[in-house]
Amino acid sequence: MSHDDHPDNVFPLFKKDPQAEGRRLMIETWEALYLRHDQTLTDSKAAASLHVAMEMVTLLLNGACDEEVIDEGQRDQLLGIVHTGHAAADQWQN
Repeated sequence: MSHDDHPDNVFPLFKKDPQAEGRRLMIETWEALYLRHDQTLTDSKAAASLHVAMEMVTLLLNGACDEEVIDEGQRDQLLGIVHTGHAAADQWQN
C-alpha cells in the first residue's frame, strides 16, 4: 500500500462533515422561530419544551413506521431533522 492509498476502515477524523453547514443553519432557524414568537432557546424552560416536542415527534415517527405509513429509511431521515431540534435546544444553553 502506498501513502496515497486510503484504507477502507479508517474514519477520516479531519475530513469536513458535508452536513455540518445544514445542521448549523437548521439550529439557527430553530432559534429564529422562537425569537419570532418572543421566546428564546437561551431560556432553559423554552429549551426543555423543545426537547419535549422533539420527543413527541419521535414517538409519532416511530408509530408511523410501526404502522407502515412510512418506511424505516424515511423515519430515520426525519429523525435526523428531529435531532437538530434537540441540538438547537442544547446549543443555545451554552
